[in-house]
Amino acid sequence: MKRSILLVDDERDSLDPIAMLLENEYNVLLAETGEAALSLLEKENIELVVADQRMPGMTGVELLTRVKELYPEIVRLILSAYADFEAMLKAINEGRVYRYIIKPWDIDDMKLTIKQALEWKDLRASKGKLAADLADTNKDLLKKTRQLEEAQEELIKREKLAAVGRFAAEMAHEMNNHLVVLLGMNNMLTRTRENEIQDLKALERQVQTLGGMATHIRDFARGASLPFMPSRISPAGPVEEVLRVCRYHPSFRDIEIEFEKGELKSWLLDSQQVNHLLLNLLKNAAQASEAGSKIIVRIEITGDTLEYRIIDHGVGIPDKAAEKLFEPFYSTKDQEGTGLGLSICKQVMNAHGGTLTFEDTPGGGATFIAKFPQKP
Repeated sequence: MKRSILLVDDERDSLDPIAMLLENEYNVLLAETGEAALSLLEKENIELVVADQRMPGMTGVELLTRVKELYPEIVRLILSAYADFEAMLKAINEGRVYRYIIKPWDIDDMKLTIKQALEWKDLRASKGKLAADLADTNKDLLKKTRQLEEAQEELIKREKLAAVGRFAAEMAHEMNNHLVVLLGMNNMLTRTRENEIQDLKALERQVQTLGGMATHIRDFARGASLPFMPSRISPAGPVEEVLRVCRYHPSFRDIEIEFEKGELKSWLLDSQQVNHLLLNLLKNAAQASEAGSKIIVRIEITGDTLEYRIIDHGVGIPDKAAEKLFEPFYSTKDQEGTGLGLSICKQVMNAHGGTLTFEDTPGGGATFIAKFPQKP
C-alpha cells in the first residue's frame, strides 16, 4: 500500500507537476491553502506534508506549526526561496519542520528528501516502540523480582520451621525422659503427703500438659498438625486454669490480673488449645506492661459469638509491626522473642473458625480480641 503525502501550495501550476512525478511511489494529495490542508488532515491518514512558505492567509511555517501541535507524528517539509533562509533556519531549529527544499526544486532531490524523511519517521516510531517494549520488560522484571523476593522469604520461613521441627523432635525426646521421673516422684509424694494433695494434683496436671505438649512437638516435627479435640465446656474454665499457672510464672510477678465475666453458657472449644491462646496473650501483655500494672481478662457472649478480651495498659503495638504481627518468627522483642506466640494463637483461632484481632486500649496499651463462633 502506497504511503500518503500532502502537497500544499497556492500555485496550482507548481503542484501538478510535483504530484505527477511522485504519484508512482506515493498516494499524493493536494491542497492550495493552509485551511484546506488542515481539513484533509482530519480525514486522511497522511504521513508527510510538504508546504510552500509563501501562501496567502497562512504561511507554510504557520501551517506546519499547527500540524506539529495537532499531529506531531507527521513529518513536515517546507518549500522556500533563498530569501526566506533565516525564517527556514529558525523553523528547523525550533522543530517545526524536518527539512527545507530550496526553490526551484530538483525532482531527484525532492524524492530523496521525502524518502529520507519517511525513513526517519519509521526509525523514530521503531525507537518509540523499543522504548515502550523496554518499559514493559522493566515492569515485568520488577514484578518477577518481587515474586522472587516473596518466594525467597517463604523459603527462609520454611527452612526456619524445618530447623524448629528437628530441634523440637530432639527436645521432645529429652522432655519425655524427665517427665517420667516427675510423674514417678509425684505419685510417691501423693501417697506420703496427703495434706498437700491439691497442690500435687495441680502439679500432676501441669506435668501431663507438658507431656502432651512434648508429644505435639514431636508430631509437628514429623509433619503432623496439632490435634483439634473440641468439647462443650465453660468458657471460664480455660481462664481459671491459665490464671493458676500465671501465679508461678515470673512474667506475672508484679502484675495484677483481673478476671471479668458476665453470664456464660457452655461452648464448643478445645480447652488445651484455648489454654495455649490465653497463656501466650497474657504473657505478651505482661511483658509489654510495667511493674504494678493491671491486665484485664474479660469474657462476653453476644448472640452467636464468644469473645475473650485481653486488655493491657503497656507500650501498645507499633504501627510498623501491625501488618506482620501474626507471621511466624516475627517479634517486636528483638532477640528476646521467638516470634511464634502470636502465630500459634492465630492457628488456634483458625482451627475454631474464629478471628484474632487487636486494637489500641484507650489511654495506652493494646487489647487483643479472640472471637469464637458457636460451631467451629
